[in-house]
Amino acid sequence: MPAHGTEAPGKKLTIVIGLTVVGAMAFGLMLSYYRNVLFEQLLIDMEHKNQELQANIAQGHRQLEYYRSVQYKDRYAKENLDRINTGEKILILTDTSQQETDIYSVEEGSAQEQQEAAYLELLRQMPVMEHWKLYFFRRESLRELRRSFQLPE
Repeated sequence: MPAHGTEAPGKKLTIVIGLTVVGAMAFGLMLSYYRNVLFEQLLIDMEHKNQELQANIAQGHRQLEYYRSVQYKDRYAKENLDRINTGEKILILTDTSQQETDIYSVEEGSAQEQQEAAYLELLRQMPVMEHWKLYFFRRESLRELRRSFQLPE
């Protein structure tokens, strides 16, 4: 009977090799599980992307149907080509808060009113910061500008 501390070196080697193989198999199993989890996440992401693409395609089909419809063609002709169907009337709504005056369309009225309108149009086109600079720092320039339009101060 062999002594208690003198086991055969082959037995130890077999145990070490067996544990190494079991460890490698466990590592392989873990790696395989991780790859499966990543693959499932990739599939879920692809499904979401497919759903988004399908929604975009459906939206594109709806827009295409609208652009081919008689309603769109009628609207386009009215808005861009100034055409109306027989028996239709046009109602033009304007914003009364701005009341922009085109200086070239003012045919009636005095020359004084036309000069005033031209002066106001020039001021409207000028940035607000320039208004303040003229008012606070260059009042003489403002007076000269007003005189150039032949307006009283």
